[in-house]
Amino acid sequence: MKIAIIEDDRNLRDSLRELFSAEGYEVAAAASLREADALDEADLWLVDVMLPDGSGIDFVRKKREESSMPIMILTALDGEDSIITGLRAGADDYIVKPFRAGELLARADANLRRVLPAHYELTSGDVTYSFPDEHIRLRTEELHLRSMERRLLRLLLESRGRLLTREYLLYQLWDREENYVDENTLSVLVSRLRKELGRFQGEDYIETVRGTGYRWRLPCRMGGNQK
Repeated sequence: MKIAIIEDDRNLRDSLRELFSAEGYEVAAAASLREADALDEADLWLVDVMLPDGSGIDFVRKKREESSMPIMILTALDGEDSIITGLRAGADDYIVKPFRAGELLARADANLRRVLPAHYELTSGDVTYSFPDEHIRLRTEELHLRSMERRLLRLLLESRGRLLTREYLLYQLWDREENYVDENTLSVLVSRLRKELGRFQGEDYIETVRGTGYRWRLPCRMGGNQK
């Protein structure tokens, strides 16, 4: 999927490009409204407000008339009036600088989920997880995982390398109709999933952060899967 960034601060623009590229996104960037007008359509727009040749709010209004793709405003303007103006102009989200990279990625993922095609895939290394049928392939072979193992794999893939604490995973995996998930159960699930996935280029897919939780090691790409 493609993300377009409109940001006049070169250092921040380059940092955002690197951040999203590392997550497997195609990234285009512009330093002004004039440059932004030359960009092709994107699946998500990140727009600064104070630009050298005008206001990003005007760009948001114009883009919202042309497209329903999600738009996120990134700005140092933190007043209530500015936030209300941005959202009423058509932005789907409003993030105040400075922001945390993990939060920005999570919000971008959340906004992108609403424009996913009917069939899409998460791909990382040799692993491909297809939706909505929930087929999982390791290279060309289909993996038959238990329900909780599938849920754990999806959480890890969607995290895009962010650290997931044990407490967060326990909450997300709790099966209220069947099984209680405790610390030992989580450890067993991670061990089983590691065994099923094997290793990619000599490393486990899942990294254990001792005393805290787990992290997916590799970049994960999200894309359409035409059927």
